[in-house]
Amino acid sequence: MGLVGSFEALVLVERHLFALIDNDPGNEEPFARIPGNSAFLVHEDSVVVASDLADQLARVRVEIWDAAPDGPAGDGFRAIGEVASVSFESGRIQLVNLMREPAGDEYALTSPGPYRVRVWAGPQEEDAQEQARYFGQSGCVCGSP
Repeated sequence: MGLVGSFEALVLVERHLFALIDNDPGNEEPFARIPGNSAFLVHEDSVVVASDLADQLARVRVEIWDAAPDGPAGDGFRAIGEVASVSFESGRIQLVNLMREPAGDEYALTSPGPYRVRVWAGPQEEDAQEQARYFGQSGCVCGSP
């Protein structure tokens, strides 16, 4: 079992929401359905995350594994929601904010899936190197079954 790939970006979390989407322009609106507090929802080639954070930047890391990992390294991380399955038909994924503006670069998967999704949230930390005042850390991990 091992890490196949990863990427991270600073995502503007607006109204507690951000998403990991399939970058196919024909996909439906990822925020047409939203999860409850501190959970995530998989639908229509997207993973929508409801964060504890609101209207601020969060450092989000997406990891792709060849099998389900145990969990993130480090203290203070907690699981959000239940494990779910998603496919990304185009094979291109990207983190986006509520207005569907990209956060960081697109990532090319080796296959469209299906992927098992687990989401962890980490402790909030200030980052003196960044322009925004506060950051939260979230982890969205996709692992092939």
